[in-house]
Amino acid sequence: MNEMRPSQEVGDPGEEEVLDQIVDLEEYAKAGKRPPLAKGYRFRVNGQPFVIHQPIVTGLDVLTVAGLLPAKDYTLRLKMAGAKPEKIGLEDKVDLRRHGIEKFKALPRDQTEG
Repeated sequence: MNEMRPSQEVGDPGEEEVLDQIVDLEEYAKAGKRPPLAKGYRFRVNGQPFVIHQPIVTGLDVLTVAGLLPAKDYTLRLKMAGAKPEKIGLEDKVDLRRHGIEKFKALPRDQTEG
């Protein structure tokens, strides 16, 4: 019997397993696993959970799903496991299947970070 596991490395991207469920990105990051292609991806923005159904999103997509509009009024940062937060522009693309994605933080542009 050929059993596929979410952590299984597949040489050909065309053979990648697609999970018919919502994947929680923070859980995969904490487990040290790369999220598989899935029906949807659950991530947090400022502590609130949201689900999006495509694996590659823009900063604008994340802010829109989170209801943070107009998006141009926010600075978005991506928190990766074991790394400093990285700034994500409105048109920057993020592959939600990237290893280590934990969550997003959005701050109003007039708020200073400290």
